[in-house]
Amino acid sequence: MRTRCSTAPAGLATRRTSRGTISSSRGTRRKGQGGDPAVGFHVTPLRSGSSGNLTLVEHAGTVLLVDAGLPSRRGLSTALSEAGCGWDDVDAVLVSHLHSDHVNSSAVACCARYEVPIHLHRRNLDGFSRKVLSRCPGSGPVRTFADDETFSIGGIEVQPFRVPHDARGVTCGFAFTSATRDVRVSMATDLGQNENGLFERFLDSDLILIEANYDEEMLNRSPRHDRGRVGSNVGHFSNTQAGKFLVRVLQESRKAPQAVILCHLSADHNTPEQARRTVRQILTDHRFGDVPVHTARRDAPSRKFTV
Repeated sequence: MRTRCSTAPAGLATRRTSRGTISSSRGTRRKGQGGDPAVGFHVTPLRSGSSGNLTLVEHAGTVLLVDAGLPSRRGLSTALSEAGCGWDDVDAVLVSHLHSDHVNSSAVACCARYEVPIHLHRRNLDGFSRKVLSRCPGSGPVRTFADDETFSIGGIEVQPFRVPHDARGVTCGFAFTSATRDVRVSMATDLGQNENGLFERFLDSDLILIEANYDEEMLNRSPRHDRGRVGSNVGHFSNTQAGKFLVRVLQESRKAPQAVILCHLSADHNTPEQARRTVRQILTDHRFGDVPVHTARRDAPSRKFTV
């Protein structure tokens, strides 16, 4: 059994200390080292939805988490262990935005315990300090990035980009590429509309993770407050919006993705079956019906996707 996460001494760390040698289900290795750069990306959505978001991205011995928004340290550690990983395997956490289902004090406590760097947009740093760090005795190293700033973590090149959402500060999607392989993974799981140019971030991707939050008919039967926020231009993508967005991406791409994963499905306004059915029909109507479409689970790990 892995040691439970606990907080580190107070103070905002500014640089990484000794990483140390660890033992994991993949064998003894040093964080950020090892792994075969000729092998592609492994992507596992561990949780996806308004109750918490956590996506595992692995390549060339580097292990990243995109968001870490489960409500407890135990829940975060359990989700990782279900994928054969632990916090001592993780090289960094990328924060898409500051809603609590994407980052919270539980994640900060785990990052503090294992000295895992947290990367977020520089315009989110003040909000992160007030909303999250103020509740924690300490944290792991906190590092910021700017708009469209490409940076490397181990063997993974990270390309953040802005998406429209109603979180304070900036909401980001991410694209992941490799210095050793022609492979691209693109994801955005909270976005209200397809702004001009957003589709370009997903062109020629080998794997796409995109939000399909709600079915429009189901949302129309919900209270007015839900309809107003969820369906707004800074709310969430519907199944239909996701399908049309993917068509635009596929029409402009030189290659089709090996798979599409629909993420952040609403428990109240959607079902996995409805999301897949709607998106597949739109793709089929535009002659892209051979692209595999999957849905990420909200309460358990989804399958591992390798590209």
